[in-house]
Amino acid sequence: MIEYHLKKKLSDFFIDIEFSAYNKKGTTASGDHLTVLFGPSGTGKSLTLNMLSGIIIPDEGYIRLNGDELFNKEKGINIPIRKRKIGYVFQEYSLFPHLNVYENIAYGINNRSDADEKVRKLLELFRLDRKEKKYPNELSGGQKQRVAIARAIASDPKLLLLDEPLSALDERIREKLQQDLLKLKSILSIPIIYVTHNLQEAFTLADHIIILNDGRIVESGEKHEIFSNPRKRLTAKFLGVKNIFPCRIIETFKDCFLCSVEGIKIKTGIDSRFNKGDKAFLCIKPRDVRLSDYDKTEDNSLTLSVDHIISLEKTNRIFLKFSETKLNLIMDIEKFICEKSDIKIGDKVTILLDKERIFLTE
Repeated sequence: MIEYHLKKKLSDFFIDIEFSAYNKKGTTASGDHLTVLFGPSGTGKSLTLNMLSGIIIPDEGYIRLNGDELFNKEKGINIPIRKRKIGYVFQEYSLFPHLNVYENIAYGINNRSDADEKVRKLLELFRLDRKEKKYPNELSGGQKQRVAIARAIASDPKLLLLDEPLSALDERIREKLQQDLLKLKSILSIPIIYVTHNLQEAFTLADHIIILNDGRIVESGEKHEIFSNPRKRLTAKFLGVKNIFPCRIIETFKDCFLCSVEGIKIKTGIDSRFNKGDKAFLCIKPRDVRLSDYDKTEDNSLTLSVDHIISLEKTNRIFLKFSETKLNLIMDIEKFICEKSDIKIGDKVTILLDKERIFLTE
């Protein structure tokens, strides 16, 4: 288990972050628990890892790993980096250029008697068994990063820190290494903290996600909770939700809320945080906006004009607007549906917003 509360002032940036890893049952998380620190650049993600590892000393706070205090400002505790038993993988591969693959992995192993057996297991695990005599300048980017990860866990760390380890790699290699990390997560019995600003990486790898902005935690929780129903507007924005509108709850019913968005009435699901008269932000993902039959008058059925269309890899992104308001809506639909419906710029289309797919944020 990892627990920390860290404060640090750097020039005009201040970070104050507190976190404890728990599993869904409320007990301390262990085993294959991977926490992702997610957010845009400059929010304090890498700084957090540097404080956890001991590279940077916090101004205030504490770090506890499996009950042992690694840092406590009030108690004057600051365990040196080399004694913290933390593996750290940087974005830059940071391999020793004068050592081959085998020697790089073996470098941090203290017990030399079982070093060979341990290194060979890691070579096999990371598909490097045919590269053991190669030097870093003879390896691809993906191979270098696999060596770096193998070296980080060879010393049997109690915590593994990964600072955007895949960001410099192309998509195909990134996907392979994501599978390696998922396999590694199931093997290791230590907490892993992973920094990224890549949404797909965060969703693929995380058990728990911490959303960071300006040195503060915006929101944290289990992956599926955060992605399916974020509670904060900023979280929804970071997670790629394009349709976010200020609204007011004008009526509450047994099974839904009735909200007003610029005078347009939209029904949403129930959210216990809000009451009649409250202001909130109404959010719906582009993929949850659906085309409706023109002759239907269902709840949340709206008619808009097609402003423009962008072709994405698997879908078309359609930008819609109301003629009587400044409200714009984005819809993602599969290409064949767009072609079948013969949707063109300037067309009037009727769309349906499923109230169970709409969520409210603060």
